[in-house]
Amino acid sequence: MKPLYFTIIFYCIFINTANAQLDKGFWLTGGDASFTTNAPIPNTSTSQINSTTEIAPIIGYFFFDKFSAGLQTDITIFHQKKGSGLSGTDDVPNSYLYSFGPYIRYYLLNKEKMVNFFVEGDYAYEVGVFKGLNVPTNTTKNQKFNFIAGPEFFFTQSVGLEFTLGYYYENLIGSKSGDKGFQMGIGFMIHLERDD
Repeated sequence: MKPLYFTIIFYCIFINTANAQLDKGFWLTGGDASFTTNAPIPNTSTSQINSTTEIAPIIGYFFFDKFSAGLQTDITIFHQKKGSGLSGTDDVPNSYLYSFGPYIRYYLLNKEKMVNFFVEGDYAYEVGVFKGLNVPTNTTKNQKFNFIAGPEFFFTQSVGLEFTLGYYYENLIGSKSGDKGFQMGIGFMIHLERDD
């Protein structure tokens, strides 16, 4: 409960001084990063330990009030390690997934709101380089469409924290195979004024 109280107090301190910077001519930068790891449950047939590191920066420009467009990228590193007791090398070579593409974002409420809701659509071109033990490297090329929405909480004149919920569709280029699903996210955004 303490983090919730801290967030409420922090929000109340800045409620009279913050102002959403959604005007034409401002820059939008930010993104998110994540790290996940998993290990097998004892007495299961697998003993492989997996970890994933992801960095997803974004940069955009407000071409109109409340409307920004720009580029985003995503770098994901997959690492696998065998558990103890298995023969052979312990580490599997890292695999990578790179993606980049355009996005558009529109804020729905008045610019002066401390909490503003946005909708966003983006397209990403993905290249995956997957490596394994004693198997050739496999390279894939995908395209991904994301549609997300959520609130952005402005703590200061230039810093916001956003929570997103969305839908994605991804398919292998040149093939009808792919996947779709729902996604959730959290990230920081920094709104910077252009120097004239």
